Amino acid sequence: MAGQAVLHYQKNGKVSGGSLGPHIDRTEGMEYSYRHADLSKKYDNIFIQVNELCRSPYNDAIAKRIEQGYKHKNKAGELKAIRKDAVHSINVMLSGSSEEMNELAKDKLKLQKWIDKNLEFCIREYGRENITRFAVHLDEKTPHIHCVFVPITPDGRLNAGNWMKTGKQLEEVQTCYAESMKEFGLERGVKSDREHQTTADYRRQQSYKLNDNKEILNDLENLKQTDVFNFKSKKEALLAKIEALILNTDESTKKTIEGLKSQILTLEKALSSTLRTQTNLPKSTFITPEQIDHLCKSVSVKDYFFNLMERGKIDFEKKAAGEFYFKTATQKIAANDKGFYDFKANQGGQIIKAVMQFEGMKWKDALDFLQNFSGTNYEHISKKISEEKGDLEKNKYNLTAILRPNNPKLLDYYFNRGIDVETLKKYTTQLHYQVGNNHYFGISLKNKTNGWDVRSTEGKIKLGASDISEAGNPNSDKIIVFEGLTDMLSFIQKGRDEGLKEEPNRLICLNGAGNAGKFVEHFQDFKGRIILCLDGDTEGNKATAKIQEYFPQAEDWREYYGIFEGRGGAHDFNEVLMKEKGLIQEQNRGQNKGYRM
Repeated sequence: MAGQAVLHYQKNGKVSGGSLGPHIDRTEGMEYSYRHADLSKKYDNIFIQVNELCRSPYNDAIAKRIEQGYKHKNKAGELKAIRKDAVHSINVMLSGSSEEMNELAKDKLKLQKWIDKNLEFCIREYGRENITRFAVHLDEKTPHIHCVFVPITPDGRLNAGNWMKTGKQLEEVQTCYAESMKEFGLERGVKSDREHQTTADYRRQQSYKLNDNKEILNDLENLKQTDVFNFKSKKEALLAKIEALILNTDESTKKTIEGLKSQILTLEKALSSTLRTQTNLPKSTFITPEQIDHLCKSVSVKDYFFNLMERGKIDFEKKAAGEFYFKTATQKIAANDKGFYDFKANQGGQIIKAVMQFEGMKWKDALDFLQNFSGTNYEHISKKISEEKGDLEKNKYNLTAILRPNNPKLLDYYFNRGIDVETLKKYTTQLHYQVGNNHYFGISLKNKTNGWDVRSTEGKIKLGASDISEAGNPNSDKIIVFEGLTDMLSFIQKGRDEGLKEEPNRLICLNGAGNAGKFVEHFQDFKGRIILCLDGDTEGNKATAKIQEYFPQAEDWREYYGIFEGRGGAHDFNEVLMKEKGLIQEQNRGQNKGYRM
């Protein structure tokens, strides 16, 4: 039986600081807005730049489109004021039945075809110039697309009614969408005059909403104003639940939920009043030994050390016998959920002692720290870390962890080469691996045969089969080829420095000049434009010639960036970037045609 195509509209008023933008953009620091997402898959998401507006911040993009396109005038010929209750944007959610969508996502080519088909549909229905976001979310339970557009009509009116049709007209849109999804095994759901979804989905949604509302009401009932201890974390958790529910509910239920939020704020004010009447009492009076014990037991010690790692205070080393090992320049620490051990000091303890030692805090300040830290979870990292192997064969390796780049030495190394932290975190991973009894880590990008070319402050190493790696926009008809990972990252950084939010080109890293043949093998049927930007040495010349032999149309752009052997020439693209940033002395260079080629 075929799955069902899903097309759902959500109206939004004047732009504000709500949760929808951070949810769609996966904004760091606002994870509560996408609390159901798997953070380890966050960088699998795809953000397609349909037009220049898609490069602007979420709210700015909507405001810019209205400023550009709104032309509705009154009888006097003046621009008509926009109503306060006007719909400024519409979030279109495009997806399908969970089982079919997850199966589709396993086939990258089929997934890309599904994305392209949805993009064609949205451009045709809503207008390319109106679209402010086209985000493909692959980190939630069911893959789906958010297409956000501003309802500007061809004659310049802001009119959601032109798209938010009712009855038969809306059925036709649903049917039209389902027709375009047939090739992916997705069909039109059960028609209904009342709701634009299948009967089964509607019943499930109502059941989920009822359960969610009951859960929130129960939490609210238990949130007494005398429960001073941990009030902040309880309040934030409850508000996060409400925000998540608001994103997936109808207008009538939204009003009920907003009422619940108002009740929470009332309780918060009552709590503040209670605290003000007791200012003469020591703060510790409110925390009983039982509450302290509960707090300490509720926080995982290893999660605290992973937090230290993300803040750059310690490095992860390995996992052995169920323990997680971390280190600094002078210390080595083992940690699990319940405690830690400092090998240098030959002593350990529980979470409160760890916070006092590594934050430099007194006991009471450490308690306050833990109240805020309570509920923080790093299982998305710890569950993917492999145990150390004690019987590793010679010339074999063991991948122990794949993390977001966080090591200060690595970050400083790339920063000194002109590449910032944000670029590293978006396009690479920090790979931890074991060779023999030793543990190492470096920056890497998986290649097309699932091997790794790793770059650290000490040098380079290949793990597994050597092959090319890819980044940037997979839909682009323009490929730019680099010899090394640092060169490709430098090109991305140059674009970001010039204002690009997303890399528009398809970028290929050979991971060594010797892989020129691999590039030819993978792209032998490619008919688009190929630009070569390899190193300016003998090996780079040979690799360039080999690619041009198979692709006569391939363009060698090294001279335009001043990459050549001899006095005044840059060795590679990273050196070009470093010269531009003043990190090495600027010398005479060739003509530079700019970033957009």
